[in-house]
Amino acid sequence: MATFISVPLKKSSEVDLVKPLSKFVTATYPAGEEQAEYIRSVEELNKLRKSALGRPLDKHESSLEILLRLEGLVSLSNSLPS
Repeated sequence: MATFISVPLKKSSEVDLVKPLSKFVTATYPAGEEQAEYIRSVEELNKLRKSALGRPLDKHESSLEILLRLEGLVSLSNSLPS
């Protein structure tokens, strides 16, 4: 007979990603369009994360789009050289 265990869902908390990541980008990349683009990407990542965590996602296409954009950013960052 199979035994099932119950595992509570992990809860996320609010995290400020913009300040530390922007500081890293500013320290790593020279001022210019490339640096500005990275900072805009960090702000977009933070907005997407807030959208995904701030409200329960339903089964509509708009909710799926948020998760797909987040997944794309994560998979892109995993493919970058270290």
